[in-house]
Amino acid sequence: MTQRIAEYFDELNEQLRRIEKKYNPKGENLHFEAISKVDDQLFYDLPQLSGKAIEIIKDEPDHYSNKTAYAHRMFYFWYDYFLIISSASISVQESGSSGDYSKKTIHGIIQDLADISEFSVIVSGDLYFRNREALGNALLTFYSDELIDLVRKKKKTIKSKSAKGFLDGTIESVEEIRSKMA
Repeated sequence: MTQRIAEYFDELNEQLRRIEKKYNPKGENLHFEAISKVDDQLFYDLPQLSGKAIEIIKDEPDHYSNKTAYAHRMFYFWYDYFLIISSASISVQESGSSGDYSKKTIHGIIQDLADISEFSVIVSGDLYFRNREALGNALLTFYSDELIDLVRKKKKTIKSKSAKGFLDGTIESVEEIRSKMA
């Protein structure tokens, strides 16, 4: 089964590359540049992919392990996913158009970013920081008490103290930045 999961992540990575190419046709480095083209379809397509990624591993006993045969492929999927979400969120924030996006879709993205924190905290390093950027930028851009409550509710379902700390720390950072912007 783990070989099939590895192949599945290869397929998801390919789909994610096609999405990135569509929304970043010039191939800008998303570490430094915001995606220039953002629409509701992007925010619809991304949680479709992340939902598939979470679904395929949910019944695996070691699904949030960095020692599985598919961990490497899963790492790259989530790393690029986080980078796209973060970059797209910055672009939306800069345009001031956060109200133009489906509330349901944004909730799905926030939920997935919180869900996968259990994996990003065990891998640490780059994945941890990219997840935190993506969640933080999405929360800042689409801020609402409802989204903050969504993350807090998710935190209650997580056993990992590290993941709980990750979510608390991200919320605290978002609140601090918002207070400085006020």
